Order: sequence, then structure tokens, then C-alpha cells
Amino acid sequence: MVQRTTRITVETDTVLVVRRATAARAWCPECGAEGDAITLTPESLSEAATANQLAVWLDTGRLHVWHEAEGAVQICVLSLLQCTA
Repeated sequence: MVQRTTRITVETDTVLVVRRATAARAWCPECGAEGDAITLTPESLSEAATANQLAVWLDTGRLHVWHEAEGAVQICVLSLLQCTA
């Protein structure tokens, strides 16, 4: 009797939509490199699901966040993309 093996591959895609955020080049202190960063505004966190997901990523330490001198909250886009992978 011949035993057959079936291989199943599942591919998934993740779509992340960032609304009401301004992107610019900035120095990420945790990456130690210049890269894209988004500036969050209060409107960016108006959806509870978005705020909750960011809080989870912050708790795990995977998301790079810092405050600018003028009080703006910056998020490293590279770390944000790695959180969604």
C-alpha cells in the first residue's frame, strides 16, 4: 500500500491602512537609522481598533515610538510594517 502525502500552502496578506498621518524622514532612536516616520494626530487614533492594536504592539516593544520636541508622537514605519508581518 502506497501512502500519499498532500502538501497545503496557505498564503495570507495583511493590509494596513493609516489615515490622517503625516509621513516624513526622521531618525529612529531604536533602529539607529534614518527612515520614514509618521506623525500621529488625535484623529489618527479615533478608531478604537486602531488605538487598541497600537497599544498591543507598544506593550510588546516591537513598535518604535518617540516624542518630538514640539510634542508630536512619531512612529517608525519600518517597525510598524514589521508588526503587521
